Amino acid sequence: MNRKATLWTLILSQLVYVLFVLLWLFIAGMSVMMFDSPDGAGKATTWLIFLAILLYPAGLLTALIAGWVMFSRRRHKAALIWNCIPLLWILPLGGFFLFVNLT
Repeated sequence: MNRKATLWTLILSQLVYVLFVLLWLFIAGMSVMMFDSPDGAGKATTWLIFLAILLYPAGLLTALIAGWVMFSRRRHKAALIWNCIPLLWILPLGGFFLFVNLT
């Protein structure tokens, strides 16, 4: 991919990722409800899901920084790959919403 196409892909996708921070705030706030059941706090899976939800800003920040660093080093393919890190949170969430709405 050429420089201009990579530049616009980075800009547009990262704007979308930043908009997902608003959705993340709601999900992070509601994720505390996973601990409502009496044995919820003692389960490792509950804690892993909770930590995975809380790590979205770290993944987003990593993707933003690494994507632009790779872009400045003229490694356009690596910049696009680093830019896909937030999709590890967004795609499962989108799949869950599709599943809920289609069944």
